[in-house]
Amino acid sequence: MNDKQVQYAFILANSKKYPVTTLVEITEVSRSGYYKWLKRDGACDIDKRDEELIPFILKIFNDHKGNYGRKRIKIELKNEYGIIVNEKRVSRMMKKYGLQCKIRRKRYKHRPQPHGTIPNILNRNFKANKPGIKFSVDITYVEVKKGNQKWMYVCAIKDLFNGEIVAYSIGTSQEMSLVHRALDELKKKGFAKGAILHSDQGFQFTNPAYIMRLKRMGITQSMSRRGNCWDNACIENFFGHLKCEMYNFSQPKTVIEVHEAVDWYIDYYNNKRIQNKLEMSPVQYRLKAA
Repeated sequence: MNDKQVQYAFILANSKKYPVTTLVEITEVSRSGYYKWLKRDGACDIDKRDEELIPFILKIFNDHKGNYGRKRIKIELKNEYGIIVNEKRVSRMMKKYGLQCKIRRKRYKHRPQPHGTIPNILNRNFKANKPGIKFSVDITYVEVKKGNQKWMYVCAIKDLFNGEIVAYSIGTSQEMSLVHRALDELKKKGFAKGAILHSDQGFQFTNPAYIMRLKRMGITQSMSRRGNCWDNACIENFFGHLKCEMYNFSQPKTVIEVHEAVDWYIDYYNNKRIQNKLEMSPVQYRLKAA
């Protein structure tokens, strides 16, 4: 399909909402050319079916600010509207109408700090058969563009059963209080006796106060191998989504705005954002499993 055909298809899909005159000006094609195409090709069965489906795809795409690709859109069409289509058709229509998912770049941190005594119990087994038995924890930073404070820090704890962020804290420093506040939230949330909490070898997680806190809480500590970022990739995956997708919804600049944006995104991530392997959001999956 050439560029003009794509523009004509776009006009056809939006002609019920906007005047054709406006659409041809936007797409910079001729009105007569559009009507010739419509008479020749535009009324075919495929275009008719596409015209009926594209408003639903556009709504899902726009509601999630371009974060959803063909897999999640296919799932949302089924979950939200009861429309069952194959992934290839969604992909074809996204290409046809110029809808491109905003792809994030995967980044992993390296913090090679020795610990020597805490074993890697998790050992990259990121699956759990019920909530509250396996968790991953780490800290990331978010830039503050206005004011004297340059960074905000987020300590998040992820349940590996459904990928839900079950506890987190936000602060202006990486001091131990940031981690302890997240642990306070985890304690309120609840967990199985002896549950595993995995981390990398960041200085917060080798701190004696942290180690003793986990023992008092009845949590089994697990730690990544030295310099091996893949051992804690499950929580890094969430941070990658946070840093990329949060800015598709808002552009926080101050400390307060960043705090509010992180709060909002974690709620969205837990309750609305579809995970491909679950075909629903983490909270939806937990409630369904219960």
